[in-house]
Amino acid sequence: MVFDAIAAEAQLLAVVDRLTSARRLELLAASETIAEVAATPDRAHRRRLQRVRVLVVPPPQDDGDAGVLWRLRTSTGVSDDDARIALTAAAQAVPLVTEDRDLRLAAAAHLPRLPLWRWATDLRPRIAALEREQPTAERPGDRPVRSQSG
Repeated sequence: MVFDAIAAEAQLLAVVDRLTSARRLELLAASETIAEVAATPDRAHRRRLQRVRVLVVPPPQDDGDAGVLWRLRTSTGVSDDDARIALTAAAQAVPLVTEDRDLRLAAAAHLPRLPLWRWATDLRPRIAALEREQPTAERPGDRPVRSQSG
């Protein structure tokens, strides 16, 4: 979970907090991801994960997605929650950030237009680039970097 990677570094957590507060970065999370965080048994670790500022997005409401959801869920190694997270990313038109090999394979097969990002090679460098940029006043048309964690 991307939350773990962010929460593991206090400095990175502070950077993400500043960037999300300034609306230069949006980290989207499906309700299933929030439930995973809430179910973290270690209270201190759960609190660190909960400090990662995200925008919780609703699940897709399109009944036409039922077939895709079923195909994702029946893919090897893909849980119901992971299938819903991938479908939510597709509905929001944002990259799915995951290291889960099975989920990546299933998403590539059943959601071919969904961009698949990895933490270390895709999202982390974008966060670092945003951190290096001088803060500027938000201008009309500026769009923050958006992603969905899985």
